[in-house]
Amino acid sequence: MASIWERKKSDGSTSYTVRWRNPGTRKQEGITLATSAEAQTLKRLLDANNQSFEIAQHAMVANQTKAPTLAAVIQEHIDLLVRPSVGTVHTYQTMLKLHIADVIGHIPVDKLDYRHLTYWMKAMQTKGRSAKTIKNNHGLIFSAMETAVRLGYRKDNPCRGVRLPSGEKAEDEARFLTHAEFGMILEGMGERYKAFTEFLVMTGTRFGEATAVTVADVDLMSKPATMRINKAWKRGTDSEYYIGATKTGAGKRTVSLNPHLVEVLIPLVAGRPGSELLFTTPKGERIVHKLCWHHYWVPAVEAAQVRGLKKAPRIHDLRHTHASWLIQDGVSLFTVSRRLGHASTRTTEQVYGHLMPQALQDAADAVERSAVVWRV
Repeated sequence: MASIWERKKSDGSTSYTVRWRNPGTRKQEGITLATSAEAQTLKRLLDANNQSFEIAQHAMVANQTKAPTLAAVIQEHIDLLVRPSVGTVHTYQTMLKLHIADVIGHIPVDKLDYRHLTYWMKAMQTKGRSAKTIKNNHGLIFSAMETAVRLGYRKDNPCRGVRLPSGEKAEDEARFLTHAEFGMILEGMGERYKAFTEFLVMTGTRFGEATAVTVADVDLMSKPATMRINKAWKRGTDSEYYIGATKTGAGKRTVSLNPHLVEVLIPLVAGRPGSELLFTTPKGERIVHKLCWHHYWVPAVEAAQVRGLKKAPRIHDLRHTHASWLIQDGVSLFTVSRRLGHASTRTTEQVYGHLMPQALQDAADAVERSAVVWRV
């Protein structure tokens, strides 16, 4: 942290010396300024930019411009969003306030450059922010800079070409269950949530989508039986939950139901008003992920691990498991993508492409044909 030292001069005036430790040489440096305001500004900029005097000085000079600040442009970008959800606006406002405004938000938008963005990312890492958090916040800045270009505040987007920290972690990878492994988990699941657990693995729906399905969304009489996914639970500005749109436009879809799942759902549909949620807690309320995880999912997984399960799957891995079963059974990537509600098959391929047995075999056969050449 930089510090400010005040000194009374012989003429009665006060000088202000800002001191900091150079991040490159690790030596203490200082500069004397005439006013407290200048000293406070320099201290704030040094603390926000990893004690880099070069960056801080550049920002102080740049502040003379008449262009709006980065924070102001991001706010304008948020205000210009077309039909954003309440949760999206709240999330963006929180990101701006917590991670951007106090670090580089003061920089004029036409002066923002690669160095500012790099120091911002390093500051985020120093605070222990995850790669995903940095990526999400960078995405907001990127989009705001696109808006800045459209509005004529600057000619280019400085976020283009900026390398983000890797967010790849072994524990973040999708976990796929075999039929036997899922059976072990289902066996230990509480009776109240067995049908819900089977529903997740047999439809591949997201938790927020599955818990928003109503009785009217299910048609068990059609051939095949179907279910309409057209909404999901969202978090509002005060952390309250409400029914909103699906994650993407492609998320609105019709999912076919297999005969076994139809049998499971008949008791849940029979005689109930169409407006009621298909799956609820014993009190008839929305199923909360955190509570379901803690009181039902974790005990079921632990019981399965006692019986030999070697994996530690999450609830969301039932969605991955559903996709893996379809792919291993020869279902096309296009069909899987539409069933999962992905915006494009590229997303599906990135996550599940390695599971396609024929693709793997085709690749192995191609390499073998190439190998014949050098063995001859």
